[in-house]
Amino acid sequence: MDTINISIYGRGGQGAKTCAQIIAEAGVKAGKNVQAFPEYGPERRGAPVRSYVRLSNKPIRTHEPILNPDVVIVIDGNLANVLKEIKEYSSPLIINGNAEIKGFKSKEIFIVDGTKISLEEIKINNPNIVLIGSLLKILEDKKINFIKYKDVEKVIKETFTKKRKEHFIMPNLNCLKRGYNFKK
Repeated sequence: MDTINISIYGRGGQGAKTCAQIIAEAGVKAGKNVQAFPEYGPERRGAPVRSYVRLSNKPIRTHEPILNPDVVIVIDGNLANVLKEIKEYSSPLIINGNAEIKGFKSKEIFIVDGTKISLEEIKINNPNIVLIGSLLKILEDKKINFIKYKDVEKVIKETFTKKRKEHFIMPNLNCLKRGYNFKK
């Protein structure tokens, strides 16, 4: 596999764009060619948002939305039940939630309670780092080594240091670790 395509679904303000940026920056640190971009509907907080990430060993020449992702991350679990396209993907789905869901084409559905973890660790509902941790574990289990755990840790440290919010580094690293260690 020369390229991995990741689609991220959320609502405006939940961190879908940030999630894609963190994955892409970790890909750069791993020496990959990367592309990350959001796709907005009506630009308002709470509106559905998609972000896309391509990681490749080769130059990326395409610039369109990802129609057949290799992995899908759903930050707002309610979107999994609302958006038909998510139900139709056969690729692995990482869904933020705490209940079993049915009616999906995918045989690999990973339900991770990122909301609960992020509330416990960073005291706000921002599960994107938790879900990135789960993504890392799933990719590692599949022997798809496009991004590394240590590179995501570096990106988190750099991001919060630049923002002068160093007090968020450890809680977010805890979120990453707990997402990585989720139980299937």
